[in-house]
This record gives sequence, structure tokens and C-alpha cells, in this order.
Amino acid sequence: MTSIYAVTGVLERRRADRESALLVRCMAVAVTVHALLALAAWAIPRLTRQERTPIEYVAVQIVPAARLGVEKPRPAPPAPPMKTEPAKPPEPVPPPDTPSLPTPAKPAPRPTPVATPAAPEVQGSERGSASALALGAAIAGLDNPDFVYGYYVDQMLAMMQRNWVRPLVGSGVEATVHYRIQRDGRIVDVRIAASSGINSFDLAALRAVQASTPLPPLPRAFRESSLGVNLIFR
Repeated sequence: MTSIYAVTGVLERRRADRESALLVRCMAVAVTVHALLALAAWAIPRLTRQERTPIEYVAVQIVPAARLGVEKPRPAPPAPPMKTEPAKPPEPVPPPDTPSLPTPAKPAPRPTPVATPAAPEVQGSERGSASALALGAAIAGLDNPDFVYGYYVDQMLAMMQRNWVRPLVGSGVEATVHYRIQRDGRIVDVRIAASSGINSFDLAALRAVQASTPLPPLPRAFRESSLGVNLIFR
């Protein structure tokens, strides 16, 4: 039993010796590595550093000009003032000769037109003709004497004239159509106030009025809500 304990103790000492030797070697390697790193950090910047070129200095001594015998330049005398002569006024230019205008010639007298009697119209068909617009439409009257806007009446007659197709009937035929213009220009209450005696003529007059709606709105200065019109178609 004693020999077994002795062998075990020897083995333990040997193992401890090996561990201590290994630790010593590790410590030595670590110290060597750190020393090499420190040496590299110190040597590398000195090996790569470029030598600076020394700055050359030149000594300069300031000597006054009087000691060198140099005279200061004298200032130039001021130039005499120049004499300016007064400007001469421009000579007057004579006005150009005005050419005489020719005397306008008197216009020749126009010949007096000779009136020719119109041929009597012949009673025709009831189909109508657009060329009959030359007969036109004439205003017969307004139901409000305060309506003094002539431009509005001209616009209304122009629209009626465009839509008026007179049947081919003889002269002297006329019909009166009554209608009322609302504030917004709509035409209402269209009727024959005075018949022409020819049914086709009355219907053509009614169609001309109805086709002209809506008219332009009544003037703003006109205070009434509507305007009554009696229009004669010839």
C-alpha cells in the first residue's frame, strides 16, 4: 500500500512539473510577441517617414535711402488749367418750303336714277320662299312705353328676319302677331292679333316668332318682368 502511494505522488509531481513548464513557455511566447509588436510600432513610422527639406533663410538689412545717396523724386508741378471756349449756338436751319397742295377736283354730278314701276306680284303656292325676307318685318308696338332700348329691338328683329319665310303670295298682305318676352328671353303667349286672311301666311308668321325663342335676356335696367310686343309681318 505504501508503494502505491509513492508511485502516485511521483506521477502527480511529474504532471505538475509539465504544467508549470508549459505555463512558462506560454508566458515567454506572449512576452516575445508583445515585444516584437512594440518594436514594429516604433520602427515602422521612422522607416517610412520622409526627411523634411530644411527651410533656407536669407538675411536682409534695411538701409535708409539717404545713407545710399539717393534723392527722393520731386513731385511734378500741377498742370495749368485748360481754357475752355464757350460753345457757339447752332445756326438756325431755314424751314423747308411747304409744297402747295393741289386743289381737289369737284366731283361730277351723279345722274338721277329713273324710278321704274314695279311689276305686280302673282299669287303663288303656299310653300314659301327664303328670298321673301326682303319684305321684312316691322315693329308695330310695345305694351310698355318705358322700354327705350333700341339695340334690343334691333337684335329681336334680326332674329325674326332670319326665321321669317314669306309664302309666295301677292303684295299688300300682312299679319300682326302678339307675343310676350320673359325676363330670360323666352317667348310666350304667341297668337295672331290681326290675321292676313291667308292661313299659310299666318302660320309662317307664327313659325318665325316661335323659332326665334329664346331671345337675348331683357336689359337689366328694364325693371319689368316681361315685355309685350305686336309685330307686323308683311
